[in-house]
Amino acid sequence: MDNQAPQSTVLGDTILEWLSNEALQDSEPGALYGELCQRLRGVGLPILRGQVAFRILHPLYDASAVSWDAERGAVIELYRPGDRTGHERFKRSPLGHALAHRLPILRRRLTGETALLDFESLEEMRASGGTDYVVFVVGFDRASQNGILCSWLGGRPAGFTDGEIAELQRVTRELAIALKSKLERSVAQNVAHAYLGKRAGQAVLNGLIRRGDGEKITAALWYSDLRQSTALADRLPAEAFLHLLGRYFEMTASAVLDHGGEVVSLLGDAVLGLFRIEGAPDEACGRALAAAHEARRRLGASQSSADGPLDFGISLHLGQVIYGNVGVPERLQFTLVGSAVNEVVRVQDLTKQLGYPLLATAPFARVTAGAWHPLGEHLLRGFETPMPILTMMQ
Repeated sequence: MDNQAPQSTVLGDTILEWLSNEALQDSEPGALYGELCQRLRGVGLPILRGQVAFRILHPLYDASAVSWDAERGAVIELYRPGDRTGHERFKRSPLGHALAHRLPILRRRLTGETALLDFESLEEMRASGGTDYVVFVVGFDRASQNGILCSWLGGRPAGFTDGEIAELQRVTRELAIALKSKLERSVAQNVAHAYLGKRAGQAVLNGLIRRGDGEKITAALWYSDLRQSTALADRLPAEAFLHLLGRYFEMTASAVLDHGGEVVSLLGDAVLGLFRIEGAPDEACGRALAAAHEARRRLGASQSSADGPLDFGISLHLGQVIYGNVGVPERLQFTLVGSAVNEVVRVQDLTKQLGYPLLATAPFARVTAGAWHPLGEHLLRGFETPMPILTMMQ
């Protein structure tokens, strides 16, 4: 007879109420699941390990899992789309089996006369002291294309009681409800950060979604443009040209991000980067210059590709810009506007004419240490006053 059922139900109700409240909070999935496991242990459930896995929408990853045990606490794992080894391992696991066969629950006793060790991972669980293992699948939609996979490993010699299995199922369902809102918020953040940049994306999520929302800032501007892009697009197959663009952006846009800048926009085959002045201007300008040197270093270190050689020019400028929403109410773009933006674009055009791949304006060079070499004053297209232009001698 299951004499623990009444107590388990009362304690489970307390945890369900806590999970219901957590669904309204901004806690992260890892912290939430770790706290849940601790609470379940605290009310007497014999849990050795727990794991919850779910799909995510992210440019680099397609799934995440939070694993918990008493020694390590909660550990977050991320899985890349191209990880074939991890994918095959998942398919051969109890979690993968339950998902593939749409089983709402899968249970395996690991010890005793009813033990069934039909998955390789179950042997390892038993060796670590596990006696009972249960998996729950909770879908977020009728087709169960999205949802959570949650597993619990028990360590009591007799395994979980029937009442505890029922309580774990209730708790897992409430966990799914709490995680659903957090995962949806994470999807919004990942999409906004991927397409707008982390800072601009967060500003939009915080409410800057109307035309005219924005601010005036002083910043170091970074602009690069791919050489011979039109000829390359005409000559190469579409897939090869897109691959070449990927190489180019990894050299340029990634260099901006790696040095603490923001990629404001990818304008076809051009990169507009921003380094905010939040202290002394020399610090932000120094990072912009370091990003330019790094981009050129990556170009020099790149291997010849079947897609063909590539080259690009970079211009650096310091000025005031308007950072905010432009467009029509139904279709907005969070971007930079102002004369300084036009100037840095025009200066990059001079890299081909002057024969130097890296050019800077006088305002930028004035506050940035380095072996600057003046190239004279040049009239930029669309401007009436000539601009002193310099390059960095290496």
